[in-house]
Amino acid sequence: MKFKHIIPSFLAALAFVVVGCSEDDEKTYLDGLRVSQSYVSISENGGKATITIDANADWAFKNINEVTVTVKDAAGNVLKNAKGKDSTRVEKQAAPEWLTVTPTSGAAGQTEITFSAESTLDGRTANLEIVCGGNSQLINVVQGESKISDATCAEVMEGPESKTYRVKGIVTRIANTEYGNWYLDDGSYSGFASTSGNKDGLYIYGTLDKSGKAGKNNSIADWGIEVGDEITVEGPKSVYNGTVELVNVTVVKIEKSLIKVDSLSVKDGHLPVAGGDITAFVTCKGNGISVEIPEDAREWLTMTSVTANSVTFHVAANTGGSRKTTLTFKTNDGTKDYSAETTISQDAFTLPHGEAENDPFTVEEVLAYVQSLGTKESENNVYVKGVISSIKYTYSAQFGTATYNISDDGNEENVFTVYSSYYLNNQPWVEGNDQIEVGDKVLVCGKVINYNGTTPEFASKKSYLVSLQKASAPDPGTLENPFTPTQALETAGKLNGDEKEVSEQDYYIKGKISQIKYEFSANFGTAQFHISADGTTEGDQFLIYGTYYLGNRAWLEGDTQIAVGDDVIICGKITNYNGTLETANKKNYIYSLNGATE
Repeated sequence: MKFKHIIPSFLAALAFVVVGCSEDDEKTYLDGLRVSQSYVSISENGGKATITIDANADWAFKNINEVTVTVKDAAGNVLKNAKGKDSTRVEKQAAPEWLTVTPTSGAAGQTEITFSAESTLDGRTANLEIVCGGNSQLINVVQGESKISDATCAEVMEGPESKTYRVKGIVTRIANTEYGNWYLDDGSYSGFASTSGNKDGLYIYGTLDKSGKAGKNNSIADWGIEVGDEITVEGPKSVYNGTVELVNVTVVKIEKSLIKVDSLSVKDGHLPVAGGDITAFVTCKGNGISVEIPEDAREWLTMTSVTANSVTFHVAANTGGSRKTTLTFKTNDGTKDYSAETTISQDAFTLPHGEAENDPFTVEEVLAYVQSLGTKESENNVYVKGVISSIKYTYSAQFGTATYNISDDGNEENVFTVYSSYYLNNQPWVEGNDQIEVGDKVLVCGKVINYNGTTPEFASKKSYLVSLQKASAPDPGTLENPFTPTQALETAGKLNGDEKEVSEQDYYIKGKISQIKYEFSANFGTAQFHISADGTTEGDQFLIYGTYYLGNRAWLEGDTQIAVGDDVIICGKITNYNGTLETANKKNYIYSLNGATE
């Protein structure tokens, strides 16, 4: 996760450099770098302030402040994201958005630097760093005085940005433990749930730990914050991509919830495909326990018993993909409600090898399988991949079926017979459809049998062609025959999203850039964007995530920048990342951009 905001601390300034001054000279001295003052104050009503620096070499402000900027195409037009809002990215700059610094770099000698800001409703601060050779100096800029206002979640939602609020409410969900991101609701938020981008409450983005440190500080564990706790925090309001946030909040007070899930009878709350019972052991100091089961989980999860300190559930056997739900346990003290949460998940149902399209038998494997059946026909359909080695009957409009042999290598040895088999989509072949030829690669689905104990084959008119790749056609996903965005989605969709599976091989994918989330930058060297067949956001789009530039290298200043409408061919691995179908981060690159490969 990347920081979107930095709330500076005066203590950080003391840690950065040791400043010396005398009664008649306020300048801060460092070897080769002097500043007239390291503390700059600007009026709350807006205005300017200046300092003077003396440097013995070239100097510049270091980019340490993360700023959200809109993303534009080559013509200067603001790009839109998938929701139709202005597309943004986070980049580091010398100063935050509200502060203008002039100049931000210079040559050796004496330079006057001006700091300016518009008026503000509340106090704000910033840390800036000047670097000169091996020396660095931190400048603290303060505008106005911070005024903290008590408010409800609704008042924060409707109030001005940059103002500091104090809010008291219940922790409804924890989004990230390392940075301290979570949701708070005091009962006034519900009217904004459908328009604010989330339903869980006011978003708290970053929580200071007990020492006042922001960032990757594991502040959730430091404070012991749990869902259901009543907590009072204070912090400045910000709006990021339409989401209202309180940023890097200070915890004022925590009142622990009257209900807590201590443990589960099944490790990590994760059940096998077969399902079973699971018990949540609960500490409750309120007036009884009630449980809220999400509607989409009620078909497979039911509550079977409740005691003073436990709740037992039954999880049905799974016949589909992996599934997960969050259960909410509630109690009250007569005036106020308290809650706690736990998660129950279950493995996906996985078809045996050979019974799934993305896990077919080879010819060698299906030959062994039919031997195990004796003279019986298989109960279930199986998938078999192979190369056509000989053809007895090609497809005809009269019968709609074909009979041919397949083997693993295309030779007429160790063959499996595809007997009287239908065409694609389990339909009869019709004039105009592609015809089969020796050497074609096929995937066939149907019931199999060792006929009369001597002929291993697909049972008559109980199989069909799933895919046909002509012998003369290069493999899809190769440079000679790149995937379309739709084909890339289909292939990535066959990977296991729960395990964030990455393809073993590299694929080539061709399309037009339809929207850009992050252009290339010298800082990261990569970009993120979507491609579609025609460059529009209508229809299938495939996400190109963390991609390198031409030549499989990091982008550099001066390289051609991407734009919506550009023709690209991407080369690299693809993944199903928790259900998001995309290229694997930093394992792909632009092979060609508008026809250029370097």
